[in-house]
Amino acid sequence: MRRNTVILAILIMVTLLGIVAARESTRSQFIALQEAQAKHFALDNRWGQLQLEQATLASNARVGDIARQKLGLSAPKNSQIVMVKAQ
Repeated sequence: MRRNTVILAILIMVTLLGIVAARESTRSQFIALQEAQAKHFALDNRWGQLQLEQATLASNARVGDIARQKLGLSAPKNSQIVMVKAQ
């Protein structure tokens, strides 16, 4: 009877240690998940900012302003336009 009690006590201790280890593993995995979600949110936010910046930089008005100011380009006059007939 005493032997069975010792074996049962050992099994209970091993089970308790397994539960503690499983809970600790779950906590660390949950923390890693939260960190990954925070990083995902930050990257998603940055992606939106980059898309907005790209749209701003590629706008027709901005390209036209740069063409006029930096390159000295201007719209052609009516006398400079040549019409080509398609065959």
